[in-house]
Amino acid sequence: METTNNFASKGVGGTALGLSIGAVAAELLGGNLANIFSNNRSGESAPVSHTEARLMAENAELKTEVKLRDSNIYTDSKILELYKYVDGKFSHVENQLCEQRVYNATNTAAISCLQGQVAQLAALTKVIIPIGNVCPQPMPQYNSWVVPTTPTTPTPANISGLCFCTPFLVLLNNLIIFSFILIFLLIIFY
Repeated sequence: METTNNFASKGVGGTALGLSIGAVAAELLGGNLANIFSNNRSGESAPVSHTEARLMAENAELKTEVKLRDSNIYTDSKILELYKYVDGKFSHVENQLCEQRVYNATNTAAISCLQGQVAQLAALTKVIIPIGNVCPQPMPQYNSWVVPTTPTTPTPANISGLCFCTPFLVLLNNLIIFSFILIFLLIIFY
């Protein structure tokens, strides 16, 4: 079983008691004996009145208020600097977001335009073109075709028919090439 001693050793307790009794006696006596226990080595040992103590306390309080005000001003200036810095960063981010919105809107418009053109090209394959507008003229579905044995020379009627069909074929060819380019761009950007 362990016992603990909760009292000061006789030497330490006696020393503390002796010093405190001596300090009280010196305070009561006043005068030069009080200077022995204080840090005041200048020789000024005049007692302080209540009025002087009150004035010293007021002076200390005013100095504390001035220091507190100065620290508040310094803190406010640092907070203002931080606000300006953060506000500048937010403005920069806001500008980048606006630029991104414009970029996104432009791309959305371009993509919707391309989708409309692709839809037109897809619908073009479903259009029924009269057989007379196709050059050279296709063969009927169920016919008996015989290979020509003699060479033929084009007649002006055939040439004019060919010229009539050529702009349509060029347009169709350009539309097909354009659709491949659009599909390629869509694949790249998405």
